[in-house]
Amino acid sequence: MTRIRLVHYVPDPFSGAKVTIGALVESGARVEFARSPWLPAPGCIGGRKAHFAMLAILDALASPTRFDLPSGEVSPLARLGEELLLPQEVTNPRAWVEKHLLPQKPASEADARETVPRGPHRDTLGQRFLEQWQVGQFVQRRYSPSFLPSTHAKAAQEISQFVEGRQELLLMEPIVGTRSQLEEDLRDISQEFLAFRELFRSANLDKRPLFIAYVMTRGHQAAVGAAEQVLSKAADWVINVDDAAQRERFLKRIVDVGRSGTPQGTLPLQ
Repeated sequence: MTRIRLVHYVPDPFSGAKVTIGALVESGARVEFARSPWLPAPGCIGGRKAHFAMLAILDALASPTRFDLPSGEVSPLARLGEELLLPQEVTNPRAWVEKHLLPQKPASEADARETVPRGPHRDTLGQRFLEQWQVGQFVQRRYSPSFLPSTHAKAAQEISQFVEGRQELLLMEPIVGTRSQLEEDLRDISQEFLAFRELFRSANLDKRPLFIAYVMTRGHQAAVGAAEQVLSKAADWVINVDDAAQRERFLKRIVDVGRSGTPQGTLPLQ
């Protein structure tokens, strides 16, 4: 009897996206590791740091001594699947698993793009973060100018999140430090914030807008410096939410502004 367990790499535990990188194969008293013929490039899983972590897991499993490894023992980023049985007629279990169960090298670049695992969008991750810290009830999604007619060229522009208070309007964009398209995200946010600033100059707003970019570094601390540099003219506030003092100040501002915009400070209904 041959037993196998698929091995998955989870580059971002917060989003839960995973990549199958191999399998433990037990045949008789022998345990082997079948490595996936195709592994994602660094840009597909969050950059070089995430790629090195994946390679470290592969190295650790290269010569396994146990089949009953618990998930997390090799690495917190490694997940092992449930036990599966191979058909009795399989004579070379490891080769069979590599060919039939593990990801294969894409035939073309287009196929490679389609096989990249997709996790939640940064907007969704930002909302999860705010809900985790129990301020999500004050935050609304997709701010677009209500004072523009629908036929206006800029009417379709949106900011990911906003908090509307009595005197202030918080306009917020989440940034995920490990996203492979971080530079593109920052450029888009900068252009978006600057466009809205120009739009507000010609409008008679009854609230003061505050443009906020908050960075969830996921261990990539350089993302904070990159955000501060790119958004220096566009954002009023660039926040590293992994820093406790900055996070506390940010969350308090959301609560204070959100409560000021509801009757007698009551919580808004979801």
